[in-house]
Amino acid sequence: MAEIELREVPLFSEMDEQEVAGIREIMEEMKFKAGQIIIREGETGDLFYVITEGNVEILIRDADGSDVVLKQAGPGDFFGELSMLTNEPRSARVRAVDEVTTLVLERAEFFEFLRTHAHAAIDVLVELGGRLHENDRILRNMVSRNVNQIVDEQMTLGERVADRVADTIGSWRFIIIQSMLIVLWIVLNVVAWIEHWDPYPFILMNVMLSFQAAYAGPVIMMSQNRQSAKDRLAAEIDHQVNTKAELEINNLMRRMDELELNIEEQHREMKELIGGRKKMAGGEKVQKTQRRKS
Repeated sequence: MAEIELREVPLFSEMDEQEVAGIREIMEEMKFKAGQIIIREGETGDLFYVITEGNVEILIRDADGSDVVLKQAGPGDFFGELSMLTNEPRSARVRAVDEVTTLVLERAEFFEFLRTHAHAAIDVLVELGGRLHENDRILRNMVSRNVNQIVDEQMTLGERVADRVADTIGSWRFIIIQSMLIVLWIVLNVVAWIEHWDPYPFILMNVMLSFQAAYAGPVIMMSQNRQSAKDRLAAEIDHQVNTKAELEINNLMRRMDELELNIEEQHREMKELIGGRKKMAGGEKVQKTQRRKS
């Protein structure tokens, strides 16, 4: 890639030709085929990539394990900076959409580059802020939802009326009021304080109660069906929560394994260093003994 082309990348736009030449000398060119995974989620990040040709997708997994595209990046964009800044495993996966050419900086060179070029550091922070904002938006859509709130938003007028009727009929207040009305109806027609409008066997009252039951039954069934749908939604959300918890546990287990491997590697290096020092100390003692004998 020519130097003038490198200066077309916004990250290096304010550098002079000498600075561009210097940064280009320490950057390694890497090419990837279409569909190839450039960065894997969970791996240690020690490279910073600047795209010079082609396009990539930055992906994460949602609660169902499906890929969610955070961003599509093209020439002039960069990725891999978050893991290098936080010194934590990669939080996303990067896949080449087509043939991709990148320029790569290692961790130490990347930090030195940011320390000596303030405008580039600002560009990295702006890009990082945008990605964190997008991640926050996606995570808000992925978090556990309130079943009651979702159902209330989706309820129609008929469903609200059915729930109201079912709640009213299934209450003690309704039973008490209806019982009092029935007793009053019977007393008035038996005692005949006023003209009989429904003499024994109270056929009109039976017709009205049958009419009430004929409509109350379907309305109550409508409310029960909606409650069943609500229960299914709650079960689905519980399943999503369990899936997310499983994914988080897997990520924690993977990070614990990585920490254990790092500790073992550091322990091995420490033993080798101590062993080397002991050998050096033993060699020095032998030399001192030989000198004394001579």
